[in-house]
Amino acid sequence: MNKKVLASAAVVVVLAAGLFAWNSAKKSESKALPMEINKEAREIVMPAEVNGKYFNEPTRHGVVFLTGSNGEKSVLRGLSDEKEFHAALISLGAVPGDNVKLADMKAGPNDGKSVEGTKLNVFVKWDGSNGEIPFNDIIKSTNPRPMDVRFGGNLEAAKKANTGCILCLDSCAVGITSNSSYPTGTTQNKVSEFYGNKDVLPADGTRVSVIFRIAE
Repeated sequence: MNKKVLASAAVVVVLAAGLFAWNSAKKSESKALPMEINKEAREIVMPAEVNGKYFNEPTRHGVVFLTGSNGEKSVLRGLSDEKEFHAALISLGAVPGDNVKLADMKAGPNDGKSVEGTKLNVFVKWDGSNGEIPFNDIIKSTNPRPMDVRFGGNLEAAKKANTGCILCLDSCAVGITSNSSYPTGTTQNKVSEFYGNKDVLPADGTRVSVIFRIAE
């Protein structure tokens, strides 16, 4: 066999082996961390980390799984899979609303739809936080309202879109949970802009725990 052909074949093998190793490393890096599911307390504790970018830039994303297409667009990078989160909520008896559709995301400033589903109380804690901090306290809004997080559901949309969205700050057709206090159209029409509250949250990159507790 021609030496050039052998050399080319060897290069292809080396490149293929390198690509396989790189893909394996990326898969290892993106592996979801487990959540704590407490059926007695009816709560889920999810690991996450602070994304300091959104101390200064607006975002509609509260928590997004890091490997999703929106993984770097949220106040907190979620370290657990959003589809597993959906299953965990179902296991606790939560009922998804599944009432917001993609078409609803095109709403105007006055005709949006609010997400439905089981109500959740959401908190964040970290080393030095002195207990649980209401999620609403870690968010700054240009049009503040009390937070009303609902189990929107949206499992099929989440699978299809692969955005990783776990908690959206306004009603959403893809996020597993979202804030019904702000209907669809809130972000698109700039009814409100949302930021991470740097006066409350710890520094960029700090590991935190997000607690989703079914409201009684």
